[in-house]
Amino acid sequence: MKNYKKFLVLSIVSSMLIMSCSNGGSSVNASTDSTSETGGNDGSAVNVKSKVLMELFTSTTCGPCLPQNTKLNQYLDPTSSVYAEDLADDWIVLRYHVWWPSAGDPYYDWNTAPVINREAYYDVGYVPHMYTQGWTDSGGSAPTWRTNARAAVDGVSPFNVQLTGTRDGYNISGNVTVASAGDVNNLGFKLYVAVTHDNSQYSAPNGQVIFDQTFIDFLTLDSSSGSVSYGEPLNLGVGETYTKSYNWTLDDNWPNDSNVSWSVEELTLVAFVQFDGTGPNQKKIFQVEALSFD
Repeated sequence: MKNYKKFLVLSIVSSMLIMSCSNGGSSVNASTDSTSETGGNDGSAVNVKSKVLMELFTSTTCGPCLPQNTKLNQYLDPTSSVYAEDLADDWIVLRYHVWWPSAGDPYYDWNTAPVINREAYYDVGYVPHMYTQGWTDSGGSAPTWRTNARAAVDGVSPFNVQLTGTRDGYNISGNVTVASAGDVNNLGFKLYVAVTHDNSQYSAPNGQVIFDQTFIDFLTLDSSSGSVSYGEPLNLGVGETYTKSYNWTLDDNWPNDSNVSWSVEELTLVAFVQFDGTGPNQKKIFQVEALSFD
């Protein structure tokens, strides 16, 4: 049965591809730009260009994390001489802060359970440690991260993810919509929705002072199997669409450390579809989209 399911996933995917905190601030309405598609750009169920999600495990207590985070920041900075302009519209980064090599990372301490869960999912082992599209271990070197992002950026996905939302003070609310070009019922695909923060300032033990794409929380959760997953099952037929509504409020005391300064305007929503089954596509992220509320 397991071998049949592996074959079924491969067949369907292949066929689809062929086919000091500030105050709350004012309200902001936002929506994602339409993804570059092979058959349209209106959010319909057609094969679309896949954006690239890279998940970085890091820590404010990790000395080697400083130069690699710094170089990554330069790749993502339009004013930098090494700015990765060719990746600018398609490279999405999510940084999880972990609890080693030493305790005391305020970003980790704020919300430990989802980070522990995600670290165990990848069996991370060391920091800094990057994963590209879930299934590629990109190691601990920023130049490799950029190389792997470039290798993945021209992929095609059967999933189209679009986000809309409003930030009203510390609250964000809106919709995540996923359309599928093929039948993915009961195959093991999951939808993850995360909140991140950019440009907080903290004089970390490792010397880093600016923190971007910092994971805060998942807005998805599934415990139906008896174990906790922060991805919710995604079951869609050919041409079907699923919409998840979200309504989440950031604690104005985040991350509970007076040495960290930040602005609520710097929140971002990241939604991605990951295959959580077995076989050669195990852990592969098939699509990702981000919505900034700044």
